[in-house]
Amino acid sequence: MLGGSQIARLIAALIVSCAGLPAIGQPGTTEIDLSKLSQPQLQALAADLAAQGLDPQALATAEQILLRDPEDALAHYIVALVTLRNGQTGVARTAARLSFRSAETDRQHFEAARIAGKVAVAEQRWIQAQYWARQTIQFAPDPIRRDVAVGDFRQLRAVSPLAWSLRLGLRPSNNVNGGAEDRLNVIDGYDAVGYLSEDAMALPGLLATANLDASYRIAGGRGHETRLGFSAYLRAVELEGSPTRQYYTADGKLGDPERIPNSEYSGASLGVDLRHTRRLGRGLAGAKIAAGQSWEAGDPSYAYLGTELSYGKSFGPLHLSVGGGLEARDWTADPRRDTRSQIGVGFARDLPKGRLSGGVSLVALDSTVDNAQYWSVSGNVRYEPEARLGPLAFSFGAGLGHSVYPDYQILYFAPDGGRQDDTLFAEIGLWSPEISHAGFAPELKLQAISVDSNVSRFEHTEFAVAVGLRSTF
Repeated sequence: MLGGSQIARLIAALIVSCAGLPAIGQPGTTEIDLSKLSQPQLQALAADLAAQGLDPQALATAEQILLRDPEDALAHYIVALVTLRNGQTGVARTAARLSFRSAETDRQHFEAARIAGKVAVAEQRWIQAQYWARQTIQFAPDPIRRDVAVGDFRQLRAVSPLAWSLRLGLRPSNNVNGGAEDRLNVIDGYDAVGYLSEDAMALPGLLATANLDASYRIAGGRGHETRLGFSAYLRAVELEGSPTRQYYTADGKLGDPERIPNSEYSGASLGVDLRHTRRLGRGLAGAKIAAGQSWEAGDPSYAYLGTELSYGKSFGPLHLSVGGGLEARDWTADPRRDTRSQIGVGFARDLPKGRLSGGVSLVALDSTVDNAQYWSVSGNVRYEPEARLGPLAFSFGAGLGHSVYPDYQILYFAPDGGRQDDTLFAEIGLWSPEISHAGFAPELKLQAISVDSNVSRFEHTEFAVAVGLRSTF
């Protein structure tokens, strides 16, 4: 697609031809000396030749332009266009990138990104193709072309065998370890049962996370597909103020303080899975089998094997989904086995002035360790209004949960009805769609979490500011 400036140059080319300059290389015309044309004349002539499909002549003219100005965006674009049409994708790839790098206007960036995306599709470089598709959205010069670019991206994502997502987060918090606020450990209905160590108390710091999910389609047809997936999760903590702790030695003396290492609160997991989705009527059903390994504080914690089932269907503006899963965990260091089961229902609805979504889930963990056994029920709701505060878009989220550990015990003390935790959280998200790159905008989240428990060790309040990225479409 030719840009606005390129159309202007095409008009200039017509003016040139009316002035008596013949198009080079056409039958019945006289060859002209390109070196005698001005740069604007060369640009107009190159655009005209490319539009007529006279590829050798267009390429020769573009090369003449680049001899004078190696950073001419239009010339690089024409080289990319012509060489792609002739199957020289390696040359086209380089030329498209140079055109994008040299572009000065949104329209030039838009056109350069489109041709770079076409090259990536031709070479089946799916990650690069989606990257360039996002760039066309970023630099779309008007709403109509942006809508077209978004549609192109979604179509590309649907046909591409490779799908991936990456979520990054950075969160300063007053309680990165979920620690207690009171050093005295009390069980409801009993006297104090001990004092908590320094590392069991709330520790402020900085929490960074990265979550990668990728899959590749290995089979598919009309209304169904099968994908092989890979997932990775990383968590790193930087504790504030170099906190320390002390232990009693074997002879009963208090040992020297030692620094609590950041790595003690790090975590990671790697997994592989097989996913199958199938269109059933107007709904979409999915099944997944996954296996992987989890690490805590740098050491292997448990291996897991699980399966999930899901189904979603839209009813006009309302979308409903239901899902469930079962996961077996084999702990590395302890003779411990867990079985985690989960079922959930979710909804999303487009409203006249925003979007409302939420869900309810029930989770149960059966374990060979009595204190680890629990069940919980939780719900959440989220609202994204269309209204803005100046350039800022915003969202609201809130939720609550109730967890019961029926066999929880500390020493010889067991609370009536087991340990019971009540969680309440709220969140406000802020981002600016006007400040984005490749369809991603920085997002700021203000978060508050409060946990009330009949075992004081697990009572805590957390306030955090999370910084991440969100897709603008």
